Amino acid sequence: MPRKTVFNLNDYRSLFTFKELVDKLDFELLIKEFVVLDIDHINYNLRLKVPYRSDYFTVFLVEGGTMKFGLHQNTYLVCEGDIVFCPMEETFWIEEVSEDYKAKYLYFSVDYISEAGFNYKSNDILKSLSDNPVNIIKSDAELYRRMYFHINELQRLNISGAETDNYYYAEIIWHHFSLVIYEIENYLKKIKNPNSQNFTYREDELTTGFFILVREHYKEEHNVQFYADKLFISRKYLTKIINKTMMKSPRDIINQVLIVEAKLMLRSSNSNVNEVASALKFSDPASFSKFFKKHSGLSPQSYKKTDLF
Repeated sequence: MPRKTVFNLNDYRSLFTFKELVDKLDFELLIKEFVVLDIDHINYNLRLKVPYRSDYFTVFLVEGGTMKFGLHQNTYLVCEGDIVFCPMEETFWIEEVSEDYKAKYLYFSVDYISEAGFNYKSNDILKSLSDNPVNIIKSDAELYRRMYFHINELQRLNISGAETDNYYYAEIIWHHFSLVIYEIENYLKKIKNPNSQNFTYREDELTTGFFILVREHYKEEHNVQFYADKLFISRKYLTKIINKTMMKSPRDIINQVLIVEAKLMLRSSNSNVNEVASALKFSDPASFSKFFKKHSGLSPQSYKKTDLF
């Protein structure tokens, strides 16, 4: 069993890469596209109230204690028995970690989930952009037990030397990893939106396409009409579909992505308000400041002086 790895991430960067994560390990992995780590209060060294983002996915099971973290302007408390799924490129920050906190973390790359045959940009996963994400699973002891078993097996099987004990170790790893993802997908489909079964394939496809386009173009294109044109549908129809599948308007989603990026840029760089407004393609600093205050309650200048995210 690998010993706990201490992550000293005090040198803040807006984006952590999976390669950086793996390079910090002090043990060899058989498959370098995922890793399971035991993390507690001592080796959990992310700075508090600082925004972070990663290019990989995370699933963690809280074994003891509590942790409070922020996501999309909301704060969440997780405790023993909770399961948390964190999509890639979501901006989060840690509020506090209790001294008795411990959890088992599964980190995996985009390549690995794609090779496993799962669409990481699926509608269910992208719904985590909502104001009240349900990627925190509470009070489901049986699901926790199953998830813990599969993640623990992944940890055991992915250590150099484990392949000598089982000829089919690679196939067994795929099996356990697939079951972890299926458990998450299944829970999200049942809990996040009870009406999800009423979505047509076309509606799901358009929602996924919209999110992909927003991720690619949100800095340059703030107009809903642009995304409707890209999808070859009317703005009215796009609004109808997104309201149905996401329970939010396309405009709300674009604005939410913009405000998170604006906060990240203001917090994590030396950029001034003018530079951020220019980078996010607002017509002028005044327009950006008006937008920022409307969606955050603070002016950009005031926000830079706070410890909030």
